[in-house]
Amino acid sequence: MTEDQLPQGVGRTALGVAMVRAVESARPASDRLFDDPYAAAFVRAAVAAAPAQVPRGRSSEAWRVMSAHLVLRTAFFDDCLQGAARTGGCTQVVLLAAGLDARAFRLDWPDGVRLFELDLPDTLAFKERVLAAEHAEPRVPRTILAVDLREDWAAALTGAGFDPEARTAWLVEGLLIYLEPADAAALLEQVGALSAPGSRLSLVHGRELRRTLELSASEPSMSAAISLWRGGLGQDAAQWLRRDGWLVHEIDKDDLADRYGADRLTHGGGFLVAERPGTGERPRRAAARLLVLDPDDHVFLQLHHDAEVGPHWVLPGGGLEPGEEPLAGALRETTEETGWTDVTTGPALWTWEHDYHRSGEGLVRQHEVIFLARAPRRDPVGDLTDSFAADGILRCRWFSPAELAEVGEVLWPPQLVALLEALRRDGPPAQPIDLAYVPNHQELDRG
Repeated sequence: MTEDQLPQGVGRTALGVAMVRAVESARPASDRLFDDPYAAAFVRAAVAAAPAQVPRGRSSEAWRVMSAHLVLRTAFFDDCLQGAARTGGCTQVVLLAAGLDARAFRLDWPDGVRLFELDLPDTLAFKERVLAAEHAEPRVPRTILAVDLREDWAAALTGAGFDPEARTAWLVEGLLIYLEPADAAALLEQVGALSAPGSRLSLVHGRELRRTLELSASEPSMSAAISLWRGGLGQDAAQWLRRDGWLVHEIDKDDLADRYGADRLTHGGGFLVAERPGTGERPRRAAARLLVLDPDDHVFLQLHHDAEVGPHWVLPGGGLEPGEEPLAGALRETTEETGWTDVTTGPALWTWEHDYHRSGEGLVRQHEVIFLARAPRRDPVGDLTDSFAADGILRCRWFSPAELAEVGEVLWPPQLVALLEALRRDGPPAQPIDLAYVPNHQELDRG
């Protein structure tokens, strides 16, 4: 094999990933997160063809951090894809920019699954030569497609037998940063268009990798790869996907530490797992909340995280029990979430409906009544650890009117700033104002 037979351009970065996977696979079986016996074969072939092109023996902090990320990334996506196939009902697996990925050969797949690998022609040609020399046999029906993911790759995929009506597990592993924002958005839009309800998408969350990317940019030996970076989506991928109709789970460090060990985490995880929800009628849920104001008109809010909405600030309160009156339910929930027992309540101010993904229940449409309430400004009291965990409360705080106007996360209801201005100006309405149904997300800006 000669140097001109190696992957070129972005494809050359796959050799660095293979090197990291080979090093991890050489660890003792009890201490490694995965075993990729073909990674070393790719590295050997590349070294034989062009030794200077393979970054061996690097020991800088940037290399250590990036290597740790690549190892964790490989293990996490292994688990995501196998989980989607084994328990998620996904009968198709699509690896976009598959690189030198050997999951078709090294993972155990259930019967009935078909795997598609898409990448540039030179990358796939190198990969197939090495796999043939190793007499590698895939463990799952496998189709390779030489495409440019900035062009009409969907036609090639469907032409090769991909079924858009079947559940699919998609993997976008380390790809988006090499695409211009418009190309990254177009790729994700196409994935969404090809995804049947129940399909899953796993990808890297660049926001959580900021420190890793900063270190890489300062490493001279990484300059060739960095020169190929184009910025990717250019906005928060989790919120982009939510606006495009996905339920998105942002994988936190605690989850990764539980799975793989705290010693394997370096500068966070940076992973997203999204699911394409089904359509149809959502279960209805009745709820009530309190607009708790202090003597200076600061408002008390809680930060929640939801797969459909993302991070959002919410008034205290929650779902009603069977036969419970809205005001009684709002008071009960608020006491459970704050420990306060002396809140003074007033009239009903607003009603509205919205959608969200309720943990353990799925997609729901919630009808809420919001009541005025007054209380001294103070923190929640007592041990509320279990209550916060059960209700998904991340933290809480008081906001002045000026601070509330600058909040970057979603507010529930979204018109809260304007509603509070009208309340301060005009006082409580004679009858509750019906805000009607408010969608979580506006139409994506395709420009």
